[in-house]
Amino acid sequence: MDADEKQPFLDTHEQHEAVGRPRTRVVSATVRFVTAVVFLAVTFVLICSSSLTWSSCAEPSDVLERMHHTLWTAALPSHSCKMHNTHAAPFGERLERMFLAVPSAKSARAALKRYTKVHHIAGERADYTSALRTIREWSTLLGAPVSKPESVIYDAGTPESQDRHRRHRVARHDDTGVEVWADTYSVWLDQPVSAALWLAPPSITDDPEPLATWVADLHEAVLKDDPTSGKGMPPFHGFSHSGRASGNVVYAGLGRREDFRRLEELGVDIRDKIVLVRYGGLFRGLKVRLAQEYGAVGVLIYSDPLEDGEVTEANGVAHYPHGPARQPTSIQRGSVQALSFYPGDPATPGKPSYRNATRPNLEDADSIPRIPSLPISYPNAKRLLDSIANHGIHASKVSSDFAGSVPGADYWTGPSTEIATMINEMDMKTRDIWNVYAVIPGQIDDERVYVGNHRDAWTFGAVDPSSGSAVMHEVIRAFGTLLRTGWRPMRTIVFASWDAEEYGLVGSTEFGEDFADMLVEKAAIYHNLDVAVAGSRLEGRASPSLAPLMHSAAALVPHPNGTGTLEFGEINALGSGSDFTVFLQRLGIAATDMSFRATHRDPVYHYHSNYDSFHWMETYGDPDFTRHEALARVYGLSVLRSATPAVLPIDVAHYATELYNYLDKVQAAADASGADLSEIPLSQVRLAIDRVVRAAAFVHQDAVSTVQQLDQIVSTSVHTRSRCTPNTPEILPVLSHIRRINNRLIAFEQGFIDSEGLSGREWYRHLGVAPGRWLGYGATTFPGLLESFSLDGGEGAEHEIERLVQALDRIAQQLVL
Repeated sequence: MDADEKQPFLDTHEQHEAVGRPRTRVVSATVRFVTAVVFLAVTFVLICSSSLTWSSCAEPSDVLERMHHTLWTAALPSHSCKMHNTHAAPFGERLERMFLAVPSAKSARAALKRYTKVHHIAGERADYTSALRTIREWSTLLGAPVSKPESVIYDAGTPESQDRHRRHRVARHDDTGVEVWADTYSVWLDQPVSAALWLAPPSITDDPEPLATWVADLHEAVLKDDPTSGKGMPPFHGFSHSGRASGNVVYAGLGRREDFRRLEELGVDIRDKIVLVRYGGLFRGLKVRLAQEYGAVGVLIYSDPLEDGEVTEANGVAHYPHGPARQPTSIQRGSVQALSFYPGDPATPGKPSYRNATRPNLEDADSIPRIPSLPISYPNAKRLLDSIANHGIHASKVSSDFAGSVPGADYWTGPSTEIATMINEMDMKTRDIWNVYAVIPGQIDDERVYVGNHRDAWTFGAVDPSSGSAVMHEVIRAFGTLLRTGWRPMRTIVFASWDAEEYGLVGSTEFGEDFADMLVEKAAIYHNLDVAVAGSRLEGRASPSLAPLMHSAAALVPHPNGTGTLEFGEINALGSGSDFTVFLQRLGIAATDMSFRATHRDPVYHYHSNYDSFHWMETYGDPDFTRHEALARVYGLSVLRSATPAVLPIDVAHYATELYNYLDKVQAAADASGADLSEIPLSQVRLAIDRVVRAAAFVHQDAVSTVQQLDQIVSTSVHTRSRCTPNTPEILPVLSHIRRINNRLIAFEQGFIDSEGLSGREWYRHLGVAPGRWLGYGATTFPGLLESFSLDGGEGAEHEIERLVQALDRIAQQLVL
């Protein structure tokens, strides 16, 4: 063996060519065999943390008997052994089969129907009621019913709340130790008071309907076939500016940075105009922020049928409720906070929003707009497009994707000759929100697995988020079934029902800011679930280290259409737009997200509309609820395989090789930027990645060989000991080494965290991945370095290289310590 192979971490000044990208495999197959042994033996590692001698522990023999009996019944059922403790819990493949048998389409359907009876926007009475229901349901499913949910709701920041989260928990055989409670945060939220939009000749802009040439209908049609369609909140934008604006209308395509730049090049003046843009391409809040930066006084955003693929009325498909095409009056609500600058309560960036928190003046909160915006339907957009037809520049001369496909509309830039007036009156104030938690204690409490889904919705939320909530219900139901057999997880599992996600990831962000130190110390993995079922194609996003886990879980679940098993395809990096953001991009905790997404041939999902309803789901979205059932199995199995094996399923070798792809994107951005690259040492990043790859491969092999060693000890002990008792002195140091391996695996993601934060948006601290500064939802890898080229023309690139190389070297060093 070469010296370099023995010493995977190389000095930062040595020159080496890039190593190959070896294929890796998840070690869970071997791990599952010894899970039973490690599960109970780790108890002694923890209890005896002050000493590594068995003599310091009282009565180890009883635990050893239970430890081996569990292994005996799970891994070696053909043998027999008389044990003092006759209770056996399931492990390994038998455990997984038991888990996978629980989720059902019928139960998921019933849960979704309960969750979508009323609209439950964050901060309202219905939201509080849904928190109480969640406490009752989760506690009952997990075998620890709470009869008075109100009694376990605590103000965030109080000793009761802090103790619940920070308390050290270890599983017990005779008690599940399950706890369910809720925390209350007090945050800024707004709700609509009134809204209006009209067109008028220039001379009568101050007079409303009687002199207007057109008045917009800002409501969605009430549909007889959809019984909840008339009971939702009026359309509005969360965190939108309260005010009135008037101006000529200019159409700006998708409202991207390049769209505004192109209009500027063509001489189309945005200043003092009301800008019309269509949804898509980037987060809506950035559309408003960009329009504001270019001098607009207001923004109108609509959903264009171009988003709908082949399922359109233009293609002869009937609209909802008579068919799967878009209902023309549907309107997409949503937040216009600038999430890619910082999420959470706009009043308390970086700090938790306790009831007594100090808050700035509203105008000083820099993540929310200073110009009003309204969401509108595409028939309303058609009238505005007609007002600018033949004015300005035709869309075909702006860019290839500037035009939409509203029936009968011709796309021009404008400005219009008519004057648009918009009114957006909002009520912004501090409102309470409620995060609900359920904890299943494990044998190890400092490798926690967090599992989260948000509960609030703009309307009824059958897809977003309640399809995820129904799936979460099935997952928790399955874990409750396992607990009743006597099973306990290796690692503590924390389930969370986040609130106010729709406004800007508020509930999860406040939690992450509240317990940042604890999460860095105790959290290993975060599994997110938002939209679960919106279409027919299974998609996943994750930290690259968790992609193999997701692939292996999907491979065990039959496809709902009856053709083989599920597959994810390519699992991409996480950007933003859901509750994984604070875990991954501020704290460095590896994360996943998965869902069934719509294809260009699936029924149109009415995102954030009154038609995101139970009726739509059972008619078009997932009529037999088999996708809900399937996702509960994939998602739940991912959680189970995170909480059960001895070695965490964090594949750092896979992550390390993915870093070369990140660098390729940087190189492409650098080449396109026109910057002088002769003085910018990008080669240093590649050499640093080489060192990470070598170190990660070393740790991966170390994990494989250590598990094999433990397997050998157990197998030898089982076949040679008269009382079937493992050789405990040999097991203890192996377990201790596994703990060190897991610490290294967790540290990989945390190694990307830089306290300086990203340039211009310091809340984000992950140098490996972040939402694009001007994308919002989409992921940008090596964000500081890439955006120094793509947005700043190479300015600051050398500093970004320096700190990225430092982070990569830190990661490599931690892997081999």
